[in-house]
Amino acid sequence: MTVRTTCLVPLLVVSLMFPLAAQAQESDAFEKGVIAYEDGDYETAMEMWAPLAEEGSPEAQRNVAQLYRLGLGVERDNERAYELYAAAAEENLVEAQVNAAFLLLTGEGVKKDPQQAALWFAKAADQGDALAQFNLGLMYQKGVGVPQDRSIARELYQLSGNQGQKRALARLDAMEANLPPDGGEKARAEQVAEANAKKIREEAEERARKQQEADVKRAESKKAAKADEARQSKIEKAEAEAKTGPIMMMEKVEQKPEPKADADADKKVAETKDDAPKATPASRRKPDAGKAQKLTATKSARPTPKRSPQSAKIKQVKDAEAAYSKGDFRTTARLLMPLVEEGMPVAQFWLGRMFNRGEGVKLHRFEAYSLWRSAASSGSGRAATALANLSNRLTREELARAEQYHQRRMQQMAQNGQ
Repeated sequence: MTVRTTCLVPLLVVSLMFPLAAQAQESDAFEKGVIAYEDGDYETAMEMWAPLAEEGSPEAQRNVAQLYRLGLGVERDNERAYELYAAAAEENLVEAQVNAAFLLLTGEGVKKDPQQAALWFAKAADQGDALAQFNLGLMYQKGVGVPQDRSIARELYQLSGNQGQKRALARLDAMEANLPPDGGEKARAEQVAEANAKKIREEAEERARKQQEADVKRAESKKAAKADEARQSKIEKAEAEAKTGPIMMMEKVEQKPEPKADADADKKVAETKDDAPKATPASRRKPDAGKAQKLTATKSARPTPKRSPQSAKIKQVKDAEAAYSKGDFRTTARLLMPLVEEGMPVAQFWLGRMFNRGEGVKLHRFEAYSLWRSAASSGSGRAATALANLSNRLTREELARAEQYHQRRMQQMAQNGQ
C-alpha cells in the first residue's frame, strides 16, 4: 500500500546547497563560474555557466538549476530548475539525479511522481551515492513509490551507513531493535516525559521530607529551649542564694525570772543607792600591749570570704547582657570574649547573636553558626533554636562551608589547648 509522500519528504536528505566542482571540466568559463559562486557573486556565476548549459554540459546544467532552484542571482524558478536537473540526470550525473528525484517527490516545479523519483534515486544509488541509498531505503521502508520491503530498506541503509551517513545508521539501529518506523522517537519522547515526571515527584517528596525534618527539629529545639530556660533559672536562683548566704532561723531564748528578794531588802538597797555620794566611775586597767598585738594579728589572719569563680562568670554574663540591652555592643563583646574562650554556652549564644547581626563585631554568619553549634552541643536550647533558623536560611553550599569553618575552629581551639 502506498503511503502519502508528505510523510516522507521532511525525512529525505538532499544535496542542493553547493555546485559541482570543475572536476574534469576544462573550460575556463566553468572554473570562473565556480570561483564567482564561492565568492557569492551569483550573477557572474550565471553568466559563466548559462552558455555552457545551453551547449549541453551536465555539470553546468546542474549548477544553473541550483541557481534557479535557490533563487541566487536570478528569480527563483523551480520549473526551469527541474528541466535542467532532468537534462543533467539523463547524462548520468549522480547529483542531478538526486535533485530531480527530490523535486518529483515534493512536486516543486513538476507534478508529483514518487515512482519516477524512486527510479532516479535507484540510478544514483547504483552509482554508490550515499544520499540516494538512504532516500531510496526510506521509500522502501515506508512503501512510497515502491512496494514496502523492510529487508531491501535495511540493505540500502547498510550501504549508506557504510559511507558514514548517520541517519542511515540510526534507521538501521531502529529496525534491528524492532522499533517502530519512526525510529522510536515517540517512545523516547514518552521515556523523557516519564523521567521528567519522576524527577518532579522525587523533588516534591524531597521537599516534603525536608519540611517534615525541619518541623521536627523546630519542635525539638523549642522543647530544648524550654528545658534550657528552666535549667538556667535554677542556676541563677542557686547563684543568688550563694551570694546572700542561707537565712538562719534564730530560736528565741526565754529568760527565766530571777527569784524575788525580800521587799524590805529591796527598799533598803534603793535607799542606800539614793544616799550614796556621786562618784566618778572607776578607771579601767590598760590592756597588755603584747596581748593586744596578738589579738590584732589574729583578726587580720582570718581569711576574707571570696566570691566563687562560677559566681564571677555569671555576674560577667549579667553585665554583658545589661550592656547589650543598652546598645553598648563593644562592652558586651569585650565581656563575652573570655567566657567564650572558656567554652561557656550562654556566652557563646550571645556572641553568636552579635556575629549573626553584626552588632559590635563584623557580620560573620559562619562564626555565628560555629558558636551556636558549640553551645547547642553543650545543651543550650536557645543556641539550638538559633542554629536551626540560620541553617534553614543558608543554601546547601553555604551550610557545607559553615560546617567546614566550624571544624577548623574546633581544631584550632584543640591545638591551642582550649
